[in-house]
Amino acid sequence: MAASARFERFTLAGIAALHLGVGLTHTYGHVAADVPIPAVQQAYIVIVVTLMPLAAVWLAFRRSVRLGAALFAASMYASFVFGYLLHFVIDSPDLHSNVVGDGAGVFFHTALSLALIEFVGFAIGLVAAVRRIR
Repeated sequence: MAASARFERFTLAGIAALHLGVGLTHTYGHVAADVPIPAVQQAYIVIVVTLMPLAAVWLAFRRSVRLGAALFAASMYASFVFGYLLHFVIDSPDLHSNVVGDGAGVFFHTALSLALIEFVGFAIGLVAAVRRIR
């Protein structure tokens, strides 16, 4: 295995693990702040935000770094847009400024952390996928 492929695989895996950990902590923030997650959003979170990055890492290790990186970039982009809109733009119970109480700090900081991780994950996944095309 080439050193660059190994680096890309383990970088994607590291970002996915960090994303999963912060995502689980953000879920705790939802519970602590009493911010409900509607069923449609729950399905999106499970499929796109949680499972797609893990499937992408699996693809990168087992099949194709390029395909895995492309799926990873797509999942991180979709997760970023979803979370950014819900936590920082749209006036809803998910908007960080509407969340008050004991869990508000955890909610805000994990939402911000997820946005940063997802943006970086998108960029790194995209670069890895495009580099592999050449």
